[in-house]
This record gives sequence, C-alpha cells and structure tokens, in this order.
Amino acid sequence: MSALLVQDYLQTQGLRLPTDEVRVALMTLQAVINMGEVSVDRNILWYCRDHVVLSDYVAENSDNEKLLKQIFMALDSVGSRCEGWQSIAVYALMPSENGQPFLLRLAQQGSVLEQKIEVNEESGRRYLSCRTAATGWLNVVNDMQKWFELGEVEGDHHRCLSQMVLPVCAESGKVLGVVQVDCAQKNAFDNAVQTDWVALAVALAEPMQALLGEGSEGECENE
Repeated sequence: MSALLVQDYLQTQGLRLPTDEVRVALMTLQAVINMGEVSVDRNILWYCRDHVVLSDYVAENSDNEKLLKQIFMALDSVGSRCEGWQSIAVYALMPSENGQPFLLRLAQQGSVLEQKIEVNEESGRRYLSCRTAATGWLNVVNDMQKWFELGEVEGDHHRCLSQMVLPVCAESGKVLGVVQVDCAQKNAFDNAVQTDWVALAVALAEPMQALLGEGSEGECENE
C-alpha cells in the first residue's frame, strides 16, 4: 500500500525521485506516527497566537489532541533529519462559514509563519501555500528573490531564499492541506531533501483526514 501511495504521489506531482527511498522514508514516519503516546506541551498543540485560537476551528478533545501530536511528531522527525530550513509548517485547508476556504496552521517549527491565510486569488499572488492548496500542485522555488523580482510572487513577507510547498491529499484526490518548508539559502531542495518532505506529505494524509473528518474540502485540480 505504501508503495502505491508513493508512486501515485510522485506521478501526480511529476517528481522523478527514487520510489524505494521515498517509501522507506514514509515507513519511518508511519512508525513515528504510530509509536503511541508522547508528551507534547498542550500550549504548543492548542496554540493561541496572532489572534488565532486553534480550538476555535478544531474541537479540543482527546481524539483530536492525539492526531495533532501525530502531525507534530511527524514534522519534528523530518525537521530533525533535514538541515538548512528556517521555518517548517503544516497547514490544514479549512472551509469557512461564508464559503471562503482558508489555510489554518496545525504545527510549526522555526521562525514564525502566518497562522491563518485565506485561499483566494489575491492570496495566491502572495503565498505559494495558497496556490498549492487551490490547485493541488507542488511548488518548488530555488530562488525566491528572483521570483519576487520577476513578479511571480508579491508582498513584503517573503523571508526565505528558497521554498517548497507540498500538497497533502487524501486517496480520493481531495486536498487536505499543505506542508511548507522555508530555507535560508538558495537551491536548498536536492533529491535527498525532497524525498523526506514528500514522504511527510504522504504520511500526513491519514491523521489530517481523521482530524478534518467530512468537513475537509477542496479537490486536487492537477489531473
């Protein structure tokens, strides 16, 4: 099953990474996710920052707390193996009451990123994470400054020199969220680095689908 999930993700995203290496990385993360109870500060899991309170959007109960721990543990595991990143985060794609979807930060390490970002045309010009959430396409930029100069991205919030944003999708193709990796140097994403982050995106599908339940929306459009 792991091999099929990996192969499907790589083919969908047009990535030429060694399937076996991604599968091994995925199995390692699945072991981390399933290792059982670990101690994580509840203030980290159920954060309140920049006027965003996670429990306003995700019910604060033991089942969801376990899923948030799994997501945090998986992110921490890859972050501890990879070097050069300055910020890493997992966002869930959430529906809003007025029908406007938004990205909600579930877990993060490193420099502080946005906690909540509306997914619309304007945000798509400013945030690669919104483009990935809206389209289901992975984005890798090896020189953010060049993209800024070319007008490919807008705004003054781009603090990194290279960035990778990966979609987290259910088996049905529904976009559940994104993984964002910001690096302080250009050309940070060689095949070895991409392998670990792709494995994370695949591994997060199960806990994020459980966390979002039937409320998760937004289908991949990269078919």
